[in-house]
Amino acid sequence: MYEMRDDLIESPWGNDGKQVRQYVRPVKISAVTGDMVDRRVVSYQLYNSFNYSAFFPAERRSPIFSIGVTSPGRSEGKTTAVCNLAVALAMGTGRKTVLVDFSITRPSIHEVFGIPPGPGLAEALCGSDICVVPTQLENLFALPAGDRRLFTPNRLSAFREILFSLNNSFEFVLVDLPSAGSRAFPTIIANQLGGLLIVVRPKMTKRREVGRLFRKLHEKSVLGFVMNGVNDDDL
Repeated sequence: MYEMRDDLIESPWGNDGKQVRQYVRPVKISAVTGDMVDRRVVSYQLYNSFNYSAFFPAERRSPIFSIGVTSPGRSEGKTTAVCNLAVALAMGTGRKTVLVDFSITRPSIHEVFGIPPGPGLAEALCGSDICVVPTQLENLFALPAGDRRLFTPNRLSAFREILFSLNNSFEFVLVDLPSAGSRAFPTIIANQLGGLLIVVRPKMTKRREVGRLFRKLHEKSVLGFVMNGVNDDDL
């Protein structure tokens, strides 16, 4: 179990650009460990293709620690992308990485890594412990979605506190967000993250959907795009 902290420390997230005091909640490591990795989703070919040096930009003093992954529409492969990116960061950099399932309506991180579906993010938003589960892969942990019936708009404000607490226990926090076109997409939360990756798919992603996405997000927060499902004919 990581050291449990319940102190107040300085946070850089003030809306006025000033530092504010932020409560750090305990992060507990589950005694249960993931019992499998779905190789239909996570594969050497996919996670070895990520150029994670993009998260260590030379002009920044520190790496980008919290990264959200979304897509303009559904079925474009964002969960596949975020799972493989998490594996790439954990195995490629040797840094402790946690993958958070914020895909409220269609959670699947627990299925990919063979962990219990809860307790997870939903329970943490309601004030319960932030309980993450080790996967079978070294340095990679997951915070499953939990009981999605507990997700309500008035609970989402607690995510900033959860994110800040995770950033104090892990070196990378990856968040599997809902697609930007869905009603469940948390725009405010997406804009609180250190950066965003947008997953698109040839012959599926529509230009108008990308435009709608940029009307929701701060353009400067977008780190780049991941093109999924590319065939030779698409190049």
